[in-house]
Amino acid sequence: MEAARILERNVNFNRMGIEELGEELKKLRENEGITFEEISKQVNVSRTYISQLANQHKASTDVMDAVRKFLYSYYNIPEDEDVKEFKKDIELFPTQEFKKALGFIEDIKNRRKLGCIIGYPGSGKTTIVKQYSKNVPGIVYVEAFQGMREKDLLEIIAENLGIALKRGSAYKLVKQIIDEYDGREILFIIDESEYLKKWDVSKFDTIRKIWDNTKIPMLLVGTEVLEDYLTHGGNFKENLSQLYRRIYKMRLEGIKEKEVREILSQYNIDREAENMLVALAIDYKHGGMGNFTEVLELCLQETNGEVITGSIVRNAKNYKMLY
Repeated sequence: MEAARILERNVNFNRMGIEELGEELKKLRENEGITFEEISKQVNVSRTYISQLANQHKASTDVMDAVRKFLYSYYNIPEDEDVKEFKKDIELFPTQEFKKALGFIEDIKNRRKLGCIIGYPGSGKTTIVKQYSKNVPGIVYVEAFQGMREKDLLEIIAENLGIALKRGSAYKLVKQIIDEYDGREILFIIDESEYLKKWDVSKFDTIRKIWDNTKIPMLLVGTEVLEDYLTHGGNFKENLSQLYRRIYKMRLEGIKEKEVREILSQYNIDREAENMLVALAIDYKHGGMGNFTEVLELCLQETNGEVITGSIVRNAKNYKMLY
């Protein structure tokens, strides 16, 4: 066999799945004239196993590991420098947009403004605001729900301001909150704010009135449905212009392909699986990072540290669709 030479492309054999390793063996045979028989002698593995890996993409973990070592040796790549510990669990992904959103929330809090974060489902809105709420004191995280009454909202606000509401109309309750607010430092984050609208947009106007008179910072978080309510009132008749012109807005556009690939480089995953997961992550209109995270988590559970392949990603996607 010819002396080892330097590979003229970036490669990580330890990240390759069975299909890619098989293709590498065929490249050796076709481009370098190295027979499977010669490879089998080098790795001390039956020629049949080498052929099955190359042509049928079938091999045990031991055979694949032996082939990887051979490839590192043949191409004169220091294996110890290339081997690394891959992550086996899902972690928080601090993307550039994630960091920018945290800064936006901090600005709303410090300048005591009305803010709004808009994004498609799965764009990371809730992850962002919950992370901020966990790390910064004086944050009240509220998750709106369908059928939430104006009184429900006022009770949450009053409770966190230390105000015991009396009985009365919504107008009287708002006035009581305004009159008894003691100036304490607090930021209200209302997630899934599109649910504040039921029959009308009165709850949005209530938020505006409280802010106008107290300057308590508040952040509305929701989908493009929320943006439609804020710009058109929901039914194109109600007027929220007084609220909308006061709001500082941020739209989440979704993660970029380069960032997804940087994240996946920390996991033991082959190229086909990487491309499939990238496509999931950047499809922000259909789940985006939400789908990406769920599917990657399923893959990690299935492989338990072994290489994530394209077939494993396909199985994880199909499994997710069942539930």
